[in-house]
Amino acid sequence: MGLSNTCGSFSIVWPVILRQCDVMRQKMVNIIELAHVIDLLGRYASRSIIDKALLSAGLDRSILTGASGFIPYAAEAVVVESIARAINDRHLGARIGKDFDYSAYGAYSHYVLGAPNLASALDRGGRALRLIQPGSEIVVRETETHLVVGRDSKGLSVIGHHHLDEAALFVIGHVVRHYLGPEWLPDWVEVPDRNGNEVIELGKIVGTSIRTGAQMPAIAIKKGDLAALNPGPPAPEQTISLGELGALMGVKPEQTMEDAMVQIFEIIFAKSLISEASVARLLAIGPRTLQRALKAEGTSFRSVRARFIERKAKSLLSDTDKSVEEIGKALGYSEPKSFRRVFKGWTGLSPSDFRSKWGRV
Repeated sequence: MGLSNTCGSFSIVWPVILRQCDVMRQKMVNIIELAHVIDLLGRYASRSIIDKALLSAGLDRSILTGASGFIPYAAEAVVVESIARAINDRHLGARIGKDFDYSAYGAYSHYVLGAPNLASALDRGGRALRLIQPGSEIVVRETETHLVVGRDSKGLSVIGHHHLDEAALFVIGHVVRHYLGPEWLPDWVEVPDRNGNEVIELGKIVGTSIRTGAQMPAIAIKKGDLAALNPGPPAPEQTISLGELGALMGVKPEQTMEDAMVQIFEIIFAKSLISEASVARLLAIGPRTLQRALKAEGTSFRSVRARFIERKAKSLLSDTDKSVEEIGKALGYSEPKSFRRVFKGWTGLSPSDFRSKWGRV
């Protein structure tokens, strides 16, 4: 099992680890995951507490239905942390991870759990992670007897990220149990520094020994177990490739800061005016960092927002029955005349003429 130097740091070649070199790529979470997490949180907190937590992250339940795409990792972390504080549960993330239904990932789980053996499943999980958590990565460390598998949390300082770190331990464990049986437990679990009481409590939830002082949360798997065969492999006609997976999930992984911003715009535009400060907050970065990232991509916040508003205006006119006044107001134009003037500058047509030409019949 060899090592290679990638982006200035070592990563194990087998199972394959995809370390992202683009430092501007934002850590995001698929809405599929958030929807399942919110459902699980209902076991521990009231609807009002959950709704308040969503609001604190600039979200609401409307994004959980009929939507595809991503939200910032930081927003999910804030939601879980807000609820954990409200119910005084330091290890809420671990409990959610333990309850997590891996099949909720849909095509992603089918792809990972369709691998012929455990080693291949871990490899697939790392390769396809960008469709669930763009900007995150599965990292593996090899010992003489074990493979220690975790999700990288390097550089994450957002409020509540330790909850998602602890949840990740169990999500990885769900993959292993598919191959080794429901009673399987890791030989040990690694976490960053914790106080004594927290280690004891986490150990009870995990069901195995805890080692502290690690750089990231991880679970230990015996090397001999990696060859375990799939107990229920899919039929050949039911297998899917990595290339097909994104289309089946209806998403593409975010590759640029502009992509990440557009996802944010889709979430917040109907609830509040799109401001640079609000977008930066949801991305858990400062406005200047956002400005520098966009400049490196040859664009600006103002340009990205203008393109989004133009696309949204055309979509609302062609696909909805909202009045021109309602659409203009939703897009931040308090005066209908201002909206009509700007829209004609984009298309050469008035909003009414555009709707007549391109609107649904």
